[in-house]
Amino acid sequence: MQLRKYESFFIVDPDLPEDAYQGVAQKFRGVVESGGGSVLTYAPWGKKKLAYPVKKKSYGYYVLMEFASGPDLIAELERTMRIDERVLKFITVKLDDEFDPEKEKERARPAPPPPADDDEETPPRFAAVREDEEAEEEEEEGEDEE
Repeated sequence: MQLRKYESFFIVDPDLPEDAYQGVAQKFRGVVESGGGSVLTYAPWGKKKLAYPVKKKSYGYYVLMEFASGPDLIAELERTMRIDERVLKFITVKLDDEFDPEKEKERARPAPPPPADDDEETPPRFAAVREDEEAEEEEEEGEDEE
């Protein structure tokens, strides 16, 4: 069986107790491993604000899981996620058509870091550019007055 590399991103109900997140992790890892696949990385990103309410929740517990498996396993994994009431949303994406464990060991990259926290106020990217442009305009106006 040809193994492929996949990435599954899912959002879990944030109101669950801490040990329930471990149960979700074990369940989905078990589905992958029982289907003949292997989990490469499992990165919990923590509780984040959702872009829009999902099942009347405005926050969710984000998790990113990379794994290698055959194409038949995806249907079973997504079916399991769909019927699990703890999962709010999920998406699975194929990263590579061919998975070579030796090449993966050579890469040995860490799990991708979570995005910046929603609670931290970071200025939008375009605002920083705009401030620079305003500063340049003020300098140019000062030169014109002289």
